[in-house]
Amino acid sequence: MAYRTPEKSKRPYGWRARIGLIVPSPNTVAETEFWRMAPDGVTIHTTRMLLRTGDVKDPLLDMEQYLPRVLEELRGLEVDVVAYGCTASALKTPYQKTQSEISGHLGLPTVTTMGAVLDAFKALGVHRIAVGSPYTDATNAAESRFFESQGLTVTVDKGVQLFEAQQRGRHMNLVPQDAVEDLALSIDSPKAEAVFLSCSDMATLDSIETLEDKLGKPVISSAQATFWGALRAAGIDVKLEGCGRLLKEH
Repeated sequence: MAYRTPEKSKRPYGWRARIGLIVPSPNTVAETEFWRMAPDGVTIHTTRMLLRTGDVKDPLLDMEQYLPRVLEELRGLEVDVVAYGCTASALKTPYQKTQSEISGHLGLPTVTTMGAVLDAFKALGVHRIAVGSPYTDATNAAESRFFESQGLTVTVDKGVQLFEAQQRGRHMNLVPQDAVEDLALSIDSPKAEAVFLSCSDMATLDSIETLEDKLGKPVISSAQATFWGALRAAGIDVKLEGCGRLLKEH
């Protein structure tokens, strides 16, 4: 007898959607914040690409060799949409190329962090952004150039460096909430229409609405925007409280 894939409505979990999340191996934040934002009936299924931060010259480019394996893992999970959760990788490989490779391989709706962030700016009508991150100065400069190439104005792009390992792309997930909020407040100015907290491995969810209340403008983060993009790509347009204006209004 031929096997038939059960209808989504028959699933005990994930009856609305199963989101397949791809992250670099050190990332512990995106999956955690996805689960916290997930409405009833949405489940998150994470797979990792090895990020060899101390062993290779360009860890983000090296990481891409593991993409075929993680795609096969997601195929076996029968997810409904794929989210590629890495911001800085788009500075190495165009996010459109990554998105096309994943969707072409799996035949599924696919979002990337950088693509979702740009879509979030459009949805919010934002053209001038203040950018805060846990990245090095060189990565921040590259990110600013990227955003400027997309027609955005970057009023400031500043990194918070608390741990030596951040120089090698690790321990972004250890940046505490007070440091995230201090960073956001320090980069804001009347010129910026929104604040963007870059890096899907920097915890931001508990800070977004607090900062929006203080600043009077949208605050977008990598994990939040990626989840928003994945949810909408899955055809789920429920508005969520506690995750910022992006998910509450769009």
